[in-house]
Amino acid sequence: MLERPDLSDETIRRCLQANYGIDAAEITFLPIGYDATASVFRVDAADGQPFFLKVKSVAVPAAPLAVPHFLRQMGIDAVVAPLATRSNALSTPLDGGFTAILYPFLNGRMGMDGGLSEAQWITLGRTLRQIHGAKLSSPLAAQMRRERFAPLKGELAWSLHEEVARAVYADPIRADLADFWRQRRAEIERILRRAEALGHMAEARQPEIVLCHADIHIFNVLVDPVGGLHIVDWDETILAPKERDLMFLVEDAASAREALDPSEVAFRQGYGPVEIDPVILAFYRYEWAVQEIAEFGKQVLRAEDGGEITQMDGLRHFRALFDAGDVVEKAYRADGSSFAPFAHTVDL
Repeated sequence: MLERPDLSDETIRRCLQANYGIDAAEITFLPIGYDATASVFRVDAADGQPFFLKVKSVAVPAAPLAVPHFLRQMGIDAVVAPLATRSNALSTPLDGGFTAILYPFLNGRMGMDGGLSEAQWITLGRTLRQIHGAKLSSPLAAQMRRERFAPLKGELAWSLHEEVARAVYADPIRADLADFWRQRRAEIERILRRAEALGHMAEARQPEIVLCHADIHIFNVLVDPVGGLHIVDWDETILAPKERDLMFLVEDAASAREALDPSEVAFRQGYGPVEIDPVILAFYRYEWAVQEIAEFGKQVLRAEDGGEITQMDGLRHFRALFDAGDVVEKAYRADGSSFAPFAHTVDL
C-alpha cells in the first residue's frame, strides 16, 4: 500500500520486542507495493541490523509463510522466508487487527531495474526447476491452495463489471475508471468469458501439478550487490501446472516462434528441457489479465484500505493493462490471436 496505515511506531516497537526480541531504533514506512492489504516498513535495530516488516490488514493463510520456510530448509537459498518468532511462529498478531511478518532486509534492486545477466537468468531457471520439483510434506500440501482452473478473482471481476454498468460515482477517480471500463466493456466481458472457457480446456488436459510461486515475474526477484538472486513475495503460492509460473518467464510455445529472446534462452538453459502446453499457457495469461482487472478495479472502486494516492495508482495501472505489450495483449498473443482482440485460435 502506498499510504501508511493507522499504526504507530510505538505499537510496532512493542510487537517486535515482545515477539522477536528486537529493539527497534528506527522504523521507516516504505510506500511500495501493489497489495492494498499490506504495508511495509524498514526496521533498523539498535544493534544496526536491518529488517523488512510486512503488516497485513487481513488474515494471513499459513501456506505463503510455511512454503518459503520449507524451501529454505531444503537448501534453496534464493528463497526469502519469514523469520520465526520466539515461539517459532512465522507471523504474529499486531494491535489494531493487523498481522506482522518479519523478514531479513535485503540490500539490492528488483530484477526489473537493470535486468538480469545471462548467468542470473540461468540461475533463476535452475532455481525454479528446484521449486517445481519440491516434494511437500502431506501436512504442508494439505494447507496449500490447489488449482481449480477457474480464473482467480473471476467472481470479483464479474461483480465489478456489473457494478460499473449501473453505478454513478461522485468521486472523480472512481468516475474516471468507470468511464474507461465502459469504453472497454465488450472487450473486458470477452476476456472474462474466454478465461473461463480456457480454464475448462486446461482442466481437461489433466496436467501434472507442481509447487508454484505463482507471481514470479522479475519484480519479485531481488538482486543483491554481489549478483545473488532472492525470490520474494510468496503470497499467491499454489499447487498448479508449471505453466502457472512459466507464463511470467517465457513467451509462446517455443515451436511457434522463430527465435527466442536471449534472456529466455538462458532461463531455459537453467530450467532444463520442458514442454509448454499452449492451452494451459493461454489460460494463465487470460487469468492474469482477469486478476489484474479485478485487483486494480477493486483498488479504485472499493478502496477501503487506501486513500487517494492508492486509488490514483490503481487507475493508472488499470488503464495500462490495455497498453501495447501489457497483460491483455500478452493474453491475445498466447491465444494465437496476433494481437487482434477476440480472434481466438487455441484448439483443444
